[in-house]
Amino acid sequence: MPVRTRLSILVFLLCCTLTLSAQVRIASPYSRYGIGDLSDINNAWNLSMGQLSFGLRHPLHINFGNPASYTAFDSLSFVFDGGFSTRFVKLTSNVESASRSYSSVGYLNFGFPITKWWKAQIGLLPFSDVGYNVATLETRDDIGKVTHTYTGDGGVNRFIVGSGFKLTKNFSAGLNFSYLFGNMDIGSDVIYADSVYYSNLMVDNFITVSDVYFDFGLQYYGKTKSDLEIVAGAIFAPSTNIASRDDYLAQTYFLSSSGVEYIKDTISIGNDYKGNILIPMMIGGGFSIGKTDKWLAGLDAKWQNWEKYKAFGKSDSLINSYRISAGAEFIPDINNYSKYLKRVSYRIGFTYQGTYLSLRNRQLKEFAATIGFGLPLKGSKTTLNLGAQVGSRGTTTENLIQETYFKFIVGFSIHEKWFVKKKYY
Repeated sequence: MPVRTRLSILVFLLCCTLTLSAQVRIASPYSRYGIGDLSDINNAWNLSMGQLSFGLRHPLHINFGNPASYTAFDSLSFVFDGGFSTRFVKLTSNVESASRSYSSVGYLNFGFPITKWWKAQIGLLPFSDVGYNVATLETRDDIGKVTHTYTGDGGVNRFIVGSGFKLTKNFSAGLNFSYLFGNMDIGSDVIYADSVYYSNLMVDNFITVSDVYFDFGLQYYGKTKSDLEIVAGAIFAPSTNIASRDDYLAQTYFLSSSGVEYIKDTISIGNDYKGNILIPMMIGGGFSIGKTDKWLAGLDAKWQNWEKYKAFGKSDSLINSYRISAGAEFIPDINNYSKYLKRVSYRIGFTYQGTYLSLRNRQLKEFAATIGFGLPLKGSKTTLNLGAQVGSRGTTTENLIQETYFKFIVGFSIHEKWFVKKKYY
């Protein structure tokens, strides 16, 4: 690999490390619940095919959704996978609508061989995101107008060290050892605008997360007599208590006519309180079928037991979630160097899920359609991956909010042979 390319990768890694935990990555009122808005399989390759992952494996792509897939890496090569994403969101209620947009570093992964039967990867990516600012206004006969404001920002990041082990010719197993870390700043404010007898109340929760998390995977892969490749996979993540700390601060105050806050009382309850956030058990499975460098199609399903979720010993109004994904990839002629468009990978997918949110006795559903392209770069096995996702979550019935979003992601997959000795004649 050229020195310039290696330096670019190191600079990119440094930027990810410095900015991943600090950037604003979401604007969703639904990230107020649980541990925030969960970041799923969102690298450009997987996302373009409806977030397929459990039954996929490829020597040029890092599929961290199933660690057993790491055994597909070449024994003499490194794979670098990274990307940026931009998201446009429109929030609609029965009263009004608003639009937001934001961009962020999406992911960075390195895949490499250790032995012929043991392959590994190191990655940095988001685990969940929190970002919202919601206000409600009510009028009460005894005290007049009361404004409730809810704010939140931050999220949890995930540093992965994964391993895949080839058990037999057709079976692999793998595990991801992840370190979860990050902060969530959760605030609420109650303002009694028409009363001089009630003090306004401002509450701030600063939650810090720092602990390890594991998930495991299995894959079977083989060929039929007609030379079709078949891959079937399964994943499992056990229920895990994540060590957390909660700094809680409550203040009562009055507002002057010019809007200046005058603090009346300050209360610190459970300052630096240590506890756990329970991430519940998850299972999933999927399969794909296709021909090497020609086409593939697959289907995934996932379920997670969010009814068991607890934060510092308290339950939330969450329900069990599920997701179904379908996707496909087609390459007209990967060896046709005279017609570039025939070497491009064309991808499409669909995702439908019941989220872990149940509001006003209604489970919030989400669906999305995806499309993407893999653009090979001349003279190498490096691919520029473009992916787009358009979808909707929630509803405007029962005075809820509907999110309509468009996500665009730009990623790259760099494949380099690092262990081949050059011969000179």
